[in-house]
Amino acid sequence: MTLPKFEYRAPTQVAELVELLAEYGDEALPIAGGTNVVVMLRERLVRPQVLLSLSEVPEFRRLQANGSLHLGAMVSHREIERSPLVRDFAPLLARACGRVGSPAIRNMGTLCGNVAHGDPASDPAPALIALAAEAVVAGRGGERRVPLDEYFTGLFETVRGDDEILAAIEIPAQPADSRQTFHKYTTTSAEAFALVTVAASIVVTDGSCSEVRIGLGSVGPMPLRAREAEAVLRGRDITAKTIAEAAEAAAAATDPASDSQGSADYRRRMTRVWVRRALAGACGLEAAS
Repeated sequence: MTLPKFEYRAPTQVAELVELLAEYGDEALPIAGGTNVVVMLRERLVRPQVLLSLSEVPEFRRLQANGSLHLGAMVSHREIERSPLVRDFAPLLARACGRVGSPAIRNMGTLCGNVAHGDPASDPAPALIALAAEAVVAGRGGERRVPLDEYFTGLFETVRGDDEILAAIEIPAQPADSRQTFHKYTTTSAEAFALVTVAASIVVTDGSCSEVRIGLGSVGPMPLRAREAEAVLRGRDITAKTIAEAAEAAAAATDPASDSQGSADYRRRMTRVWVRRALAGACGLEAAS
């Protein structure tokens, strides 16, 4: 299927890009790797007047660590998956990006494009939530930072305005003693969208949970932070019982839909199973199926 007609612009500076976004409003569509945008264009789900490429803005290709890990808007999943810097600073994210779609998708698709799309089945989003990442959103008024667990507002909806761009993702330094885990479960192929995704980062001190963050994907209208499950664990001894209680709280906080992979009830049950397995694995405990 051919693409609809549109004007193509490739600004070279962030300021130029946001001016064009402000000028065209919702008639403009940013494009990074294009793995989502091209499909939407082909299916006539969007008909922008102008397509704004991010590929010529040099700072969007920046991947560096200086106290925090900075991932610009054009950094691909494959770069993140293979980067020694990311594997050292945030191995949880490297694992999550390695589970995105097929090798072709990972080569072309970008982390920021994935997050900006607001897909509830995003693979990296739960990992970013568990890592306390922030979205760096740029507009005419400058930059603002939004915690990833506040960035998503609904099904394919985010806090980013029509005149703003997701310029980068930043991840703070992680506690040296944090234990992190990522699980993506599908009922079809490994490249399919997840039935449930669980990412967790937990700090255990003298057998007690001093800090924990849990991100969930594919079990609600947007990627979720399982705050109720975190509250169950925080300040308590890590045992099979407390982990089971946390898994129950995580499942209760979901709002899944039914689809070809499984019913809503099955997604809740699998949330319970995979949160329990993720936490038990991170803490070196056995988890019953």
